[in-house]
Amino acid sequence: MTEQDLSPGRIGRPPKVDADGIPTRDRLLRAAVDACVECGYEGATLADIARRAEVSTPAVYGHFSGKAALLVEASKRELDAISNTRLPGEAGIREIARLWLRPGFARTRVLVAELHCAAIRQPEVAELLADWQHENATRLARLAGLSPAQVNMYYLLLLGLSHTDQVSGLGVDEEELGRQVDAIIDGWFAASAQQADC
Repeated sequence: MTEQDLSPGRIGRPPKVDADGIPTRDRLLRAAVDACVECGYEGATLADIARRAEVSTPAVYGHFSGKAALLVEASKRELDAISNTRLPGEAGIREIARLWLRPGFARTRVLVAELHCAAIRQPEVAELLADWQHENATRLARLAGLSPAQVNMYYLLLLGLSHTDQVSGLGVDEEELGRQVDAIIDGWFAASAQQADC
């Protein structure tokens, strides 16, 4: 017998999956990103997200408390995909910022920008983002050795970089922008080290 054979089975119904074996929750998270990127936070509706995920609108509530919770969870998942294996330290922060600039992360940048703009007008979104930021700050402090102020700066850096596609009129390519981001991170960590020495 293997260890897996001895472990208790999942209690309750197994997760529903589509023809490709993708669970409903995963389909909802993907559909939420698609809807938010295409329609914006305000334009994304639970009915549209459910349709894209090929479930009924009430089925969304079996997994999430509402649109805000669904979209914040989708954002967390997208961000975790690039940060979970790339910490700790300055090199990890630099690598995450560089990845953030790549064309393949354009959807994630739009999602993050949309959620933070929605947080200005939607208290529920602001509260969910604040909870996640606090939870993630603890992880960043542990894994990357960042202080709360440094975590705040890291968030601001990524949030600013989320608007890269909207600042396209200057003709700066990704590689040059990446070098500028590296310089900011170098200066940021050098200044932090000097402050720690004082």
